[in-house]
Amino acid sequence: MMHRHLLVLSMLVAALGAQAQDRTSDPLGPLAQCINRSEFQFRQQDRLPAHVTTRSVKLTTGEGQVSVADGYRLMLFHKGSLPFVNLKIERSAEGRFAADRDTIVAQMQQMSSNSKPPQLVPLETDTRQGVEVLGLNNPKITQSSGVISVYTLLQPASGTVATAYLLNQPADKREFATDAQYHALRDRFLAALLSCMADTAQ
Repeated sequence: MMHRHLLVLSMLVAALGAQAQDRTSDPLGPLAQCINRSEFQFRQQDRLPAHVTTRSVKLTTGEGQVSVADGYRLMLFHKGSLPFVNLKIERSAEGRFAADRDTIVAQMQQMSSNSKPPQLVPLETDTRQGVEVLGLNNPKITQSSGVISVYTLLQPASGTVATAYLLNQPADKREFATDAQYHALRDRFLAALLSCMADTAQ
């Protein structure tokens, strides 16, 4: 009987190991390095632990799950001493990208619907260079003490999901003094990220 229990336990451990990330390759490494060669560079790079295979998102219907076969968290800086973007790049599990996309779109739609006047935040959608772009932008930098914009970029060809939280900074240390200056910096970051996703798709 004890032998049978040990056999079942070893089979369970083996199954869990098979579900964990395959660390013999690093499919997102080239994307992270490409971003770091832009004007936006990381001073902190954290790879997702191998045992983490999903992440939870809050939906009106309950808790949704997004698969994560691999991932990085990058804190990106421009020229100042404060971070400008908290960026997460992830690879969906094999065969899960379409379902992950639906869950993420529902989450972004819910975040938009939860916004209230006078700070209504519509969900902006676009497709560039084979990448679907979903954006939520607060109308004024002076009304956003933490996150100003949230962008999710979805690349079906590689199953890559990039989630960017663009951060506000204290007025006396901010690299952008006006909404227009912020928009220009934001757009340069998005262009750099899109270019890297297009160049490193595999």
